[in-house]
Amino acid sequence: MSTKEAKPARLGANQSIGAVWWYFLFRGLAMLGIGLFMIFKPGLSLVAFTQVIAILITLDGVLALTAAFTGQAQSRGWSIFRGALMLAAGAFVFLQPALVSSVAIKTVLFIVAPFVIISGIFEIVGSFKEVDGEKRGGLFGGIVTTLFGVLLIVAPMFFGEWVVRLLGIAAVLMAIPLLLLTMKFRKISKGMAAAS
Repeated sequence: MSTKEAKPARLGANQSIGAVWWYFLFRGLAMLGIGLFMIFKPGLSLVAFTQVIAILITLDGVLALTAAFTGQAQSRGWSIFRGALMLAAGAFVFLQPALVSSVAIKTVLFIVAPFVIISGIFEIVGSFKEVDGEKRGGLFGGIVTTLFGVLLIVAPMFFGEWVVRLLGIAAVLMAIPLLLLTMKFRKISKGMAAAS
């Protein structure tokens, strides 16, 4: 390809990139806002997330009922039952988001905690075994892991909120490059406007 052919292709790509700078701005600001909200209001973030799930469950119920009454379901009775159940579950989750998010976090952490404790115990036991005439070590790590598992059971909401905060930090860290891209793409857009 000659340089004369490459310039129009590059010009077209620059115009396309410059035209969508606002998309990166919107995504970056949304991620930044959501991330900051998750960092500073982890409890409310869990409630909001639970309500989003409630809306999705309710929509699934509506779709199941629609399929039943339009004849698109294989089993009309089963589809009506499923739709009614999903509507009831969606309503309950939407009306009780704090209770549902609390139970969900505790359930997840109670499932994870035993595995963490068992892993820590295996690490402690393994630290006393000799490999090639030397002790493997890992006693301290095993104790810390086991204690962490016990703490997950004792204070699940505390750890649940910290998980939300960590996700918020990740969202903020992902927002920064998007906002930097926005500035670069906006500069391309301004350059294109000045060139025409």
